[in-house]
Amino acid sequence: MKVTLVQPKYFNIWESIAFGYLGSYVKRYYKGKLDISYFQAFFDDDKIIIEESINSDIVAFSCTTPTFSHALGLARSLKRENSKIHIVFGGWHVSAVPEEALEHPEIDQIVIGEGEEPFLDILNGNRNRVLRGRAVSDLDSIPFPDRELIRNHREIDLCYQIAKERITSFQSNRGCPFSCVFCAEKVITGKFHRKDNPIRSRSPKNLLDEVVSVSERYKLDKFKFVDSTWNVSTERVISFCKEKISRCFDLPFECNIHAALTNQEMFEWMARANCHQINVGVESGSPAIMAKNRKGISCDKVEKVFKWARDVGIERRAFFQIGMIDETDEDIEMTEEFAERIQPDVFGVTITCPYPGTDYYDREKFAGVNWAKTDEYINDFWSTKYLTNQELKNWQQRLCNRFKDKMAWHNKLLINEEAIEI
Repeated sequence: MKVTLVQPKYFNIWESIAFGYLGSYVKRYYKGKLDISYFQAFFDDDKIIIEESINSDIVAFSCTTPTFSHALGLARSLKRENSKIHIVFGGWHVSAVPEEALEHPEIDQIVIGEGEEPFLDILNGNRNRVLRGRAVSDLDSIPFPDRELIRNHREIDLCYQIAKERITSFQSNRGCPFSCVFCAEKVITGKFHRKDNPIRSRSPKNLLDEVVSVSERYKLDKFKFVDSTWNVSTERVISFCKEKISRCFDLPFECNIHAALTNQEMFEWMARANCHQINVGVESGSPAIMAKNRKGISCDKVEKVFKWARDVGIERRAFFQIGMIDETDEDIEMTEEFAERIQPDVFGVTITCPYPGTDYYDREKFAGVNWAKTDEYINDFWSTKYLTNQELKNWQQRLCNRFKDKMAWHNKLLINEEAIEI
């Protein structure tokens, strides 16, 4: 069987851990002969993807909402050239709005949620229009992502060209214990439930076995974690750090952490294990907005987190978001003042984006949105009860100017391309 995996194009490029896992899983468990290949549209143009995929039995796309239209265009072209190709769509977008995805005739089948087991079922002949992924309970039991299949060296080489560091990322857990109104995490890993859908984490040994192996193979300078919440418990963080230290494995790393799930001891161990940077979703400096976004943090705890990290020499990146539905000028002024108070080393600010899967998505209201040109960094339609879209853009520009010496890469890119209207 000839299978082709395709990652549609997006300006923000990172390796497809999901397809890496899916590829290694079906290679291990599919009993027939399997010819599997992968294309990333950032590196591979449409002509190459179509030419190389045209004789496939199955072509699978993994899509976020901004990349969905590009994937549809490729699927239509493939169907015109070879109507027998079986087209499968999975990923964030179709998991969030499966009914909408099924309206497109070029899509034969969709996978909702985690894809390893359902995609194996598809290879084994399951042709149900919709397959729902079953949460893998023991992440240590599945093979490491196939980084040769997804040609991970390309992203690492690109990272070096841009940042002068060879970096790639790893997944340590699946699931998130929070239900932020602006996040769609639950559409892939399911809504957290301590008994029925708990956080599933890899053991420190299993995780470090992969990190060490990949770092040696690709000569990494640093590694990252893709988890939306890496520190699902302080105990797991400390266990990982102790394992890393015991192996004398000193490669620096960075991670996304949730401020609520921290203590001072955790940061002390992270520093000893050579954590280079933490990325914290602060979102707002307004207590009222913090409460309404259901993130479960407070200004007081965020201040402690930034102090604890600074005290042990860990760099701190702060993610801020403006445009919550009840947000006012006064709330954003509080955010600006709070950012000054915690003094992040890296500053990023986005505008609320009502992606499918978030609490803010409304199909009828956003029917005309061109999602291919819309993301959390810029859009031309979102507003709050009290602020217009242009006023939000003006605030984003003001904050970028205020913290221009600390701006994150994405915000710098927008400024350089004059994507934000002043």
